[in-house]
Amino acid sequence: MWWRGKFNFFIILLIFFSCSKEKRYEDFNEEDFYEVQGIITNVYQTPSVFDSPYNKSMNYSYSVNDSVFLNGSEREFYKAWVVGDPIVVLVHKNDSKINFYARNGFLDNVTEEQFRQLNLILT
Repeated sequence: MWWRGKFNFFIILLIFFSCSKEKRYEDFNEEDFYEVQGIITNVYQTPSVFDSPYNKSMNYSYSVNDSVFLNGSEREFYKAWVVGDPIVVLVHKNDSKINFYARNGFLDNVTEEQFRQLNLILT
């Protein structure tokens, strides 16, 4: 049964190298992103019992344009988020599903349709 040891070693290597880390903002070039308007849709406690009660996770929706609205999330972030707060989201120029929370607030170029749609998401 010499092959068992090699087979187990192969499986462990396969599992180790197939687990990829989630990309962070620091993994990208800053100029590859543009800002869009978003809104916080859900805030919840991080799942680990060992985390501080101040560690929160959030889900948000953001508008790429007047007709395309996507969802994103931010995990384990130390901030007092409130559902319905407007946020600014950084979106990758080549892939709009790559996004990161930037800051709270409104952008100057939010259209009336985007504002209306973001309010509808909350209801």
